[in-house]
Amino acid sequence: MRRRPAPVPERLTAADVLRALMGLVMIPLGVTILVRTLSIAVTVPGVLVGCAFVGFGVHRLWVAWVGYHLYRRNKGSTP
Repeated sequence: MRRRPAPVPERLTAADVLRALMGLVMIPLGVTILVRTLSIAVTVPGVLVGCAFVGFGVHRLWVAWVGYHLYRRNKGSTP
């Protein structure tokens, strides 16, 4: 199945900003989980959950960044 690009956003919504903020919160939370897991007792679920939080946070920020740049580019091209 071929992957289609996301549509260009027409406006910046509160939901977009909230998703970006959630990504910003997920990264330090994941790092905190990893530090606590590695300092107290190294467990597989703790490491996986910490890495998942960091990974999903980075992914959310990346998607928000790309969407914002598409929005800015589209906003500049409309008359």
